[in-house]
Amino acid sequence: MPKAQMNMMTEVGFFDLWHRRLGHPSDRVLKLVPVISGSSGRKVLNKTCVACPVAKKTRASFPISNNKASRIFELVHCDLWGPNKTPSSCDAIYFLTIVDDFSRGVWVYLLRAKSEVF
Repeated sequence: MPKAQMNMMTEVGFFDLWHRRLGHPSDRVLKLVPVISGSSGRKVLNKTCVACPVAKKTRASFPISNNKASRIFELVHCDLWGPNKTPSSCDAIYFLTIVDDFSRGVWVYLLRAKSEVF
């Protein structure tokens, strides 16, 4: 492989590494990082990040509800999400989110199995 191609691949790998480390920012934001802005090949950013389009998807909002809580824990909303392909550092592949309607307090619980909810 010619040396020019090897250097280009190294530059792309360098930007891809920083792109992942910094939580998948846009190219514009990535160029603001000093270690990257000083690089000679900063125009060569990797456009093939598989996680970015998936992570930046949006969903429709829930319809407006007339049910409003008048005190804490009178109405709670729960959401169980998973399984995630990549487990967390504690091997959790599900997470349970609980939101108190009155206080808007949020609790998140990491779960290894769906059966841990019950």
